[in-house]
Amino acid sequence: MLRICDHNPAALLNLDYSRKIELSNSIIRQALEQCEKPAVSFSGGKNSLVVLHMVMQYKPDIPVIFVNTTNEFADTVKYVRNLAKKWNLNLYELRPRWNFWKVVKLFGFPPESRYRYGEPHCCYILKIEPILRIYKQERFDANFTGLSAFESHTRMVNFLTKGVMFKTKYIGGRYWLPFKILSVKPIYFWNEAEVWKYIEENELPVNPVYEKHDMDRCGCRLCTGHKGWREQIKKISPRLYEYVLRKIEEYGFDGG
Repeated sequence: MLRICDHNPAALLNLDYSRKIELSNSIIRQALEQCEKPAVSFSGGKNSLVVLHMVMQYKPDIPVIFVNTTNEFADTVKYVRNLAKKWNLNLYELRPRWNFWKVVKLFGFPPESRYRYGEPHCCYILKIEPILRIYKQERFDANFTGLSAFESHTRMVNFLTKGVMFKTKYIGGRYWLPFKILSVKPIYFWNEAEVWKYIEENELPVNPVYEKHDMDRCGCRLCTGHKGWREQIKKISPRLYEYVLRKIEEYGFDGG
């Protein structure tokens, strides 16, 4: 069995596909041995789909956490619910205390230079707060996620410095749990082509948002906090784009 300590993080990036699968499975097994009440985060995206499928080979009844932020694509919500029925998922569908439009009305839209201002209020209220609440309530002691180091410079740095599995109280932004959990990222060292290859080989059902809107990632439906948001929203709907621009004039941007 391949163990995490057999490789430094940088070396994992250059493993061939079959070795990456072997190591990812080893990471999952090692993590499950260390916890009593794990959960897996599922966004409806391709990466978290791969991790969900892999983890369920060892623990089919693992709690699956999906945050319906009220800023999801309707197709994403429908897809997650249908998959829950098809795979008999132990699904926890979480919802925030306020919806997306109330948050941006009160605090503004997330700015494109979000890291300059810190975590926008929408990320905390719509996503992080519900996760904090369920982890405190259920006392989950591990969290499996589908993050990939190839998705951003920040994630690559975190991967190279922290690795794929570590204890933490950190959830997101500047928010922390009152106890430590095991953070597990089984495919942190996979690239996008390898994710799609696994999906094709295992004939996994994919969120239709990717093909419908010709998108590489399917996160929040209306997010102004990343480069290229204008093109993305225009692609979804030109009328929606004009509406968002009017609301930006009305509500402004979130200063964090």
